[in-house]
Amino acid sequence: MHPGRITAILLAVLPWLALVMAYPAMAADTPQPLTLPQCIAIALRDNAAPAAAREGLAIAEAQHRQALSAYWPQLKLSATQTRLDSDPVFVFPEETSDYTVDMGGGPMTTRTTVPERRIPLMDRDLGEYRAELGLLLYDGGRREARVREAGAGRDAATGEARHAALQLVHDVTTRYHGVVLARALRDIGHETAQRLEAARDVTEHFYKGGSQRVRKTDWLRARVAALGVRTMLAELDSNVELAEAALANTMGLPWNADMRVADTELPAAPEPGPLAESVAGAYRLNLDLARFDAGVRAAEARLDDATGEYLPVVSLFGTLSTVTNTYDGGLVAEDERTHGAAGLTVELPLFEGFRTQARVEEMRARLRQLAHQRVLLREGVALRVKDAVLRERRAARQAALGAEAVAVAAESRALTERAYREGLVDTRELLETQVYEALVRAARQRALYEAQAAVAARNLVAGTEILDRLREVGYGARALP
Repeated sequence: MHPGRITAILLAVLPWLALVMAYPAMAADTPQPLTLPQCIAIALRDNAAPAAAREGLAIAEAQHRQALSAYWPQLKLSATQTRLDSDPVFVFPEETSDYTVDMGGGPMTTRTTVPERRIPLMDRDLGEYRAELGLLLYDGGRREARVREAGAGRDAATGEARHAALQLVHDVTTRYHGVVLARALRDIGHETAQRLEAARDVTEHFYKGGSQRVRKTDWLRARVAALGVRTMLAELDSNVELAEAALANTMGLPWNADMRVADTELPAAPEPGPLAESVAGAYRLNLDLARFDAGVRAAEARLDDATGEYLPVVSLFGTLSTVTNTYDGGLVAEDERTHGAAGLTVELPLFEGFRTQARVEEMRARLRQLAHQRVLLREGVALRVKDAVLRERRAARQAALGAEAVAVAAESRALTERAYREGLVDTRELLETQVYEALVRAARQRALYEAQAAVAARNLVAGTEILDRLREVGYGARALP
């Protein structure tokens, strides 16, 4: 959007934002006409698109925190309570042993038999409690790569949330000016219908009064022209209602809200600045480029993650477990109930079917692809800016010429009306000048609308300055990331 227009909008929107924040229900239900800054403020508050984008940002931030959790020790506690169908026992089978003893009188063999014994191991109710602690020391840089990837995803989600707000500003701006255009065309239609009806009445007066210079065909031609314009008024009135409904829907108002705009005329077509400056600003501020760069950073992090699979993983571990049992003996004797262990784990991948190599090659190919796509994206951004600037220039020239044409057409119509009453021109010329004036006025209104639409399109490509100003007044704390 043109800097002068942006400044005007911001100066008007700042006090309204404070009013909306203080009385949130009043702004949405008020029947008073709304200005463009007021419509933008309400849309940023009530439309669901920015809210959905902010939830996407919250998801990305949560994923980033998940990646950061790999730097922390991992502590896990578990508790198990088990009840067996019976007390576990160890069955010591019957054992027969032969002993040979030499007591001086010669060897003597004695056989001893130990009967089967059932030794309790524990009570059937067993409680086990276990604590496990793990700390990753080194994983080949994969942990850092995943954190960077999550950070890039958070940056992309931030850009998406900002883009949603900027897109909403663009949509509200174009629809607001669409309402003003529809109302202007409707007013032109009503004025033209009144003039044609007046011409019809004059023609009828001359014809029925016996004037020889006005024939019945002239009278019928005037009637047809008046009726034709009158039938078009229904469509023009409907266009106003449809435009207001579209604006209300974009603002997030209920379907039955009474929507009225305050402006009755489209603003003058702004003079676009140098094309090179607009393109340079778009390269610096464009959110599509920012999100794309975040995607490139994420791809670089995935490449580092894949490369890290060649390296070993080193981690510390520790465990502490204890059991509870009513039996004091067997496997759960007092000194055997608590056990601890600590150690170091090293994992080194040796062969996995060349999977890591293929993944690394894939990531490198993706980075090369992204490099080419970024060139195309930059060219696309420049072309979008160029198209908007050229449309602005064309619309500005058309509006300037249209203003002169409207003045000439109005003067011609006024002179023709006087000449018709004096009998100097025929009915066809009278009707043509009235219709031509309406067409010229409508064409100028369309040129003014096209200029504002082009400004909004250029601001959509690189218009973050208006969002930054909204953030400064505190509204961005809720509406923007």
